[in-house]
Amino acid sequence: MYQQPPASPKPDIAAWFRTYSDRLHNDPYPFYAYLLEHEPLYYIEENGYWVASRYEDVNRIMKDPLFVREYRNALPQHQQQQAPPPPAEWRPVNELLGNWMLFRDAPAHTRLRGLVSHAFTPRTTERLKPKIRAIAEHLADGMAEQQQPDLIGSFAYPLPVIVIAELLGVPPEDRDRFKDWSSMIGRVLEGSDQPPEFAQQAGRVAEEIAGYFRQLVAERKSAPREDMISELLAAHEQGDKLTEQELIATCVLLLVAGHETTVNLIGNGVLTLQRHPEQYARLLAQPELAASAIEEVLRFESPVQMTSRLASVDYEIGGRIIRQGQSVTVMLGAANRDPAQFERPNRFDIGRSPNRHLAFASGPHFCLGAPLARLEGEIALTVLLERFPQMRLADDKPNWRPNILFRGLGSLPLRLC
Repeated sequence: MYQQPPASPKPDIAAWFRTYSDRLHNDPYPFYAYLLEHEPLYYIEENGYWVASRYEDVNRIMKDPLFVREYRNALPQHQQQQAPPPPAEWRPVNELLGNWMLFRDAPAHTRLRGLVSHAFTPRTTERLKPKIRAIAEHLADGMAEQQQPDLIGSFAYPLPVIVIAELLGVPPEDRDRFKDWSSMIGRVLEGSDQPPEFAQQAGRVAEEIAGYFRQLVAERKSAPREDMISELLAAHEQGDKLTEQELIATCVLLLVAGHETTVNLIGNGVLTLQRHPEQYARLLAQPELAASAIEEVLRFESPVQMTSRLASVDYEIGGRIIRQGQSVTVMLGAANRDPAQFERPNRFDIGRSPNRHLAFASGPHFCLGAPLARLEGEIALTVLLERFPQMRLADDKPNWRPNILFRGLGSLPLRLC
């Protein structure tokens, strides 16, 4: 029977965002419940930014064009040239991330997104279904040969990496190189406190991954293939206002974003189903609920927990005024547990309908790869349940990766029975 989680004492909200803590972040939902009930729009003075957790507010902020991604666009016209330059040690990272469509506003965002959007439409991704299914079955074969396979290392990580690497044209022998690169970029995006040497480490990774794609782009210039890098290069050479730096940055974004969310989605899905045996049994009995189950996993254990926007004007919301230039952290994970939007939000229900979660954000920055992530997640669950219907957790304590932004597992050992 569903029970309302117990009330929690008032937390130190600023501390929760400052650095990762196993105690605080292994189960963030009591903290989210506190925000939703007591501080749905909270200003953290020591950092100078807002935290929005209510579904209505989060959705509104992400959809309203008065909230932007680029800092210069949040400043008055006369101040836009006065923005302080970033520290020199962060230059390689900023050159890379600064050209991600994720952090750009229109018209640059529209142009960059338009160059790759055709590859991620529901119709296009549907054509990938047989290939994804074949990859999932091959990985499941490998799991069957192991006494206690790790779902993440053996299945959840390689599946989306193989798919996105093939789309981009990355050689199979290079796929393993991206795990550490992606992990470091994830720590950069997290934005919490890091040791002093972190900037140099992150800069080195940014240079390595940019250098890798620069070389791959050079190879495709001399010998184009049927892959996305060749397509982007053709657009660049046709004068579609795509600089080489934008081209490289877009490749990195597609690789990182193209697998990070899906790895977490598959891992979180299996863990959550194992923790809710009645829902697991329901899915075994009704495999046609796989797509609905994926939507509920996205809501219940959102792979990306938050994102941010900047106010370009003084903006009134929830009875508060967000001043021009101030940042707002929008809590996707909290919004997806808002009782004002979802009936019994802390209950995991694979048949939930409607289920208008915000796991992929909303508005102009709605996740470009959402159709592909959904398809990969659905196929992954289907294959795993077909092959290993009696699988069980080998360890009751989840190994959550130490990251505030991304909610995902570092490993998930299974007994396949």
